[in-house]
Amino acid sequence: MEYRKLGNSGLNVSVIGLGTNNFGNPNRIPDPAQSARVVHKCLDVGINFIDTAASYSKGESEVHIGQALKGRRGDAIVATKYNLAKLEGQSPRDRVIQEVEKSLRNLQTDYIDLYQIHFPSAEISQEEVLE
Repeated sequence: MEYRKLGNSGLNVSVIGLGTNNFGNPNRIPDPAQSARVVHKCLDVGINFIDTAASYSKGESEVHIGQALKGRRGDAIVATKYNLAKLEGQSPRDRVIQEVEKSLRNLQTDYIDLYQIHFPSAEISQEEVLE
């Protein structure tokens, strides 16, 4: 497998990644064991970049990833995202904290390698988000 540096993060990610939008979807891959088989096969062949989001299957994708990575968390670079477009009356800072804590619980981990804004809002300044 070929790997590339992710910016100046020090992370080496595989040039092929695993997208997990269908994990936890009742009409696609509802079974966590099936998701785990896919994740394990990817890791076994050197694919270490796993992309998910809190919104995928209402958080179930993250849950499947967390279960699949038990005992193998160090083998994966996990990227997840949150929806900043739906602040639901919260400040951007409070929303980010709430969402990252939820993702950490779902993923059953104490760190996320790459945390991204899924749906940025032109009405919210970058400074507010990064606060």
